[in-house]
Amino acid sequence: MLRTTTIPEPLALWSRRIGLFALALFGVGLVLHRLALLTTQVFLMLGTAAMALAAVAIVLGLIAGMSIWVRGRAGAMRMAVGVVAGGLLWLLPAAYLPTYLALPAINDISTDTTNPPRFAMLGQVRGPGANAAAYGGERVARQQATAYPDLRTLVVDRSADEVFDLAVLVVRGRKGLGWKVLAEEPPSTRPPKPGVIEATERTLLAGFIDDISIRVTGSDGEARVDVRSASRFGRHDFGANASRIRRFLRELQARLEATQPGMVAARGTRGARALTGMPFKPGVKQPLSRSSSSKGGKGAQDPARSDARRGPVPKAPPRG
Repeated sequence: MLRTTTIPEPLALWSRRIGLFALALFGVGLVLHRLALLTTQVFLMLGTAAMALAAVAIVLGLIAGMSIWVRGRAGAMRMAVGVVAGGLLWLLPAAYLPTYLALPAINDISTDTTNPPRFAMLGQVRGPGANAAAYGGERVARQQATAYPDLRTLVVDRSADEVFDLAVLVVRGRKGLGWKVLAEEPPSTRPPKPGVIEATERTLLAGFIDDISIRVTGSDGEARVDVRSASRFGRHDFGANASRIRRFLRELQARLEATQPGMVAARGTRGARALTGMPFKPGVKQPLSRSSSSKGGKGAQDPARSDARRGPVPKAPPRG
């Protein structure tokens, strides 16, 4: 009897080995970075190496597939494993490609592009290789005005102290956003000084750290709230910072609508605690705020829903 031997395709074997190694390298790096056991710079280097190895596995697998088809060699399953493993890694950047092309390549968003909130404490804790703490200037402001025209200063007919306390509750209250607060300083009138909250948030999947600065200025009758959110690493934030600012402003407006003007939060040693006073209840007659009509009747509005408004739409700075 004649025996026929099938020659294995060596490139198929290498495609599988490299593809599986790239997948494991990226997975381990992702888990360690999410657990804060790996610095962002090292994770980015490992991720870049893993993506490059995945591309090599795909190319080797395609070459091996042609050799198997033409020469009739063995190793189709190995080739398939290598191509699939490499392709899985490239699915992530492929999924973000439409967002990358649709939004500008900026990583620092602010409701006030003329005088954005500063990163005082956050600028000190940024490590080597991180993005600069200073705002990008007119170029970034123009791109933001085009991509996110809805982001502007929130003006509230409440005292600056009260709005600041509500902002603290939104950031780290029992049902707040869960951001990690690094600095918290309430506003004051003597000397005049804005209230500032500096905090960080880690992204859900990869655990990248983004910095947030909230500034509350104003008087006893009006408060202005500005928010700045910036990524520590990377040139493109894929809209994450704008979404974070919108989420904070929505939560703050919800707190304003659910409370009466004049309610003051009790500050503890680590920030604002539970609000004191009677919560707002829809359908129950409430006293009019300063923004409501001084006379009753049809012109009077619910004070809890009439004391927040947006500032003027920011105009893009003139091109230099």
